Amino acid sequence: MSLSADPHFPTMAWGLELGATALLVIDPQNDFLHPEGWYGANGVDISHMRRTIEPTRALVQSARAKRIPVIWTQHGFHNESDGGLFLEMRPFLAEGGLRIGTWGYQILEELEPAAGDWRIHKNRLSAFYGTNLELLLRGLGVRTVLVVGVLTNQCVAATSKDAYYRDIKPIVVEEATGTTLPHLHAPAIEMIQVGWGAVHSLTETLTNLEELGIPNR
Repeated sequence: MSLSADPHFPTMAWGLELGATALLVIDPQNDFLHPEGWYGANGVDISHMRRTIEPTRALVQSARAKRIPVIWTQHGFHNESDGGLFLEMRPFLAEGGLRIGTWGYQILEELEPAAGDWRIHKNRLSAFYGTNLELLLRGLGVRTVLVVGVLTNQCVAATSKDAYYRDIKPIVVEEATGTTLPHLHAPAIEMIQVGWGAVHSLTETLTNLEELGIPNR
């Protein structure tokens, strides 16, 4: 991770808050992460996105042990009528992929979402746009949100920025984020950490979770 050398633009160092933290997992769906999903089957290199799987599993397990809410987002649409400009920018999705109700839309099975977890269904880059995510976070009393998932430079960046707009502190876990264009990962991470959020390592985050108490709720 790059650190800002300019004292005018320090990197954020927000911490986790007991009873006020949530884990938000962005779009860990078959079409993005599974080799037989739409992206992989159409020749997109998904290796950088797949690196997020094991770190995400570790974070989910640790969060549940600390009674931290786990929220999963799923990105999708019915067809071009509700897909927006995204479908124009990704022509290989014209005939399928990320379609609501399909196997590809579902969360990767090995990540094992639990029945008590929350789900947010979205069809734009930010998980806040046109969803009840803000209402959910407010209702849960969340002031700090751990953000992981795909893609670093798109949905992770957009969602973390929208959290910042709402005065909810985003912490992006670097090893638990990935993208289809790996050369854009580091610039996106740097923009986040000098612009609107904190960026922590997986080790740092797991340590902070281990040190966090368990809320009385």
